[in-house]
Amino acid sequence: MSLASRIENLTMSKTQAINDRASQMAREGRDVIDLGAGDPRFREPDPARQAGISAIEDGFTGYTEAGGIPELRRAIGRRYSKVFGIDVDESEVLVTAGAKAALFELVQLTVDPGDEVIVPRPYYPSYVSQVALVGAKPVTVSGTKENHYLPTGTEMGRQVSERTKAILINSPGNPTGGVYDSRQLQEIVELADAHDLFLISDECYDGFTYERDRFCTLVSFDYSRGFTVGSASKSFAMTGWRLGYVVGDRKYMGELEKVQSHLTSSPSSISQKAAQAAFTKDLSLPDKTLRQFERKRNYLAKTLNEVEGIDCPAPPGSFYLFPDVRSLLKSAGLGEADEGKFARSLLEEAGVVTVPGGAFGLGGFLRIAYLPGLERLEEASSRISSAVERVR
Repeated sequence: MSLASRIENLTMSKTQAINDRASQMAREGRDVIDLGAGDPRFREPDPARQAGISAIEDGFTGYTEAGGIPELRRAIGRRYSKVFGIDVDESEVLVTAGAKAALFELVQLTVDPGDEVIVPRPYYPSYVSQVALVGAKPVTVSGTKENHYLPTGTEMGRQVSERTKAILINSPGNPTGGVYDSRQLQEIVELADAHDLFLISDECYDGFTYERDRFCTLVSFDYSRGFTVGSASKSFAMTGWRLGYVVGDRKYMGELEKVQSHLTSSPSSISQKAAQAAFTKDLSLPDKTLRQFERKRNYLAKTLNEVEGIDCPAPPGSFYLFPDVRSLLKSAGLGEADEGKFARSLLEEAGVVTVPGGAFGLGGFLRIAYLPGLERLEEASSRISSAVERVR
C-alpha cells in the first residue's frame, strides 16, 4: 500500500535538520550561537501573558467561533486603523491557528489542481509545499539584488499563463528582508487585476520595517481578490501561541471560515484572548525594540561585508540577512549549490547556526537571523571570519 503521490516529493524543513544538530551539540556542551531559527527571542507582551492566564483560570477553554472571537477580530481591525489609517471591519478578518494555517487555507480556497501560483524566489519553503499539496504548480520568479530579490510586477507578469490562478507575495520578506513600497505593490495589484488573479500577501513581519514610509500593506488597496496574512508571532513574539489571521473581502471570509471549520474547528481560545490583549495594548513592535534590531542588522551586515567573499546588503525589513557567498564558494573550489556544506562547516567547526539558501530555493546564499544580543553577534562574526579563512 503506497501513500498519496502528493507526499512523495514533500520533504521536512531543511532548517529543522540544522536546528536538531545544533540542539544536539548544545546538549553535548558545545557553545552554539544560533543565527538560524526565526524566533524573536523576547517575551510576549505582559498583557498578552496575563490574558492567557486569565482565560485558563476563568474557564475560557472551549471551542470558539470558527473564524475567531469578535473581540479579537475587532482588535485586529483597530490595529489597521491606528497603524496604517485603514478601516477594517471585523467581518473582513478571520483568525487562524498561526499564519501557516492561514496561508494553507487560502491556497485551499483559491487554487484547483493543475492551476499555477506565482511565488517569489527565494521563498519561505512552506509556500511551494502548500501549493503542491493541493495539486497545483508553484511558478517561482526571482527579482534583482537591488530589490533584495523581490520580483516586481513586470518580472512576475512574464510568467503569467492561462493556468495562473494566484500570486503569492511576501513583504517584508523571508529570507531576504526585502520590502515592497506603494508603487511596487500597485504594479502587482494591477497585474493581478488585469488577469483576474487572486493575490495573497504574507505580511507577518510588518512590524520589522526600518524605513517606516517604505512598507505598504495590501489592505490599503481596494482589491476584492486580495488577502493579507498577519501573525502575532513576530512583532509580539508569540510564536508558540500559534495565532495568525487573514484580512480580505467579507464575501470570501465566510467561505474561508468553512474551510477552517473542517481543518482546526477554531483557533485556541486561550491564544485568542492573549492576542486580543496584545493587539489592543501594543498595536505593534515598540520603537525602542525596533531600533535595537536595526542596530544589530547594521552591525552584522557591516562586519560580514568586511569578510572577503561575502556580499551582505542590509535590507529594509524583517530580522534576516541573506548574504551572497558564491564568490567565497568559488574561491574554495565549491559550486553555488554547495552553500549547505559551508553552513555545515560553520556549525560543526565554528558553532554558528545558519541556514543554506537552497532551503529557500536559491543556492549560493545563507540566511542569518540577527536575533542574539550584540555581544553574541560580535562573537559569531569573529567565528565566521575565522571559518572563512580556513575555507579559503
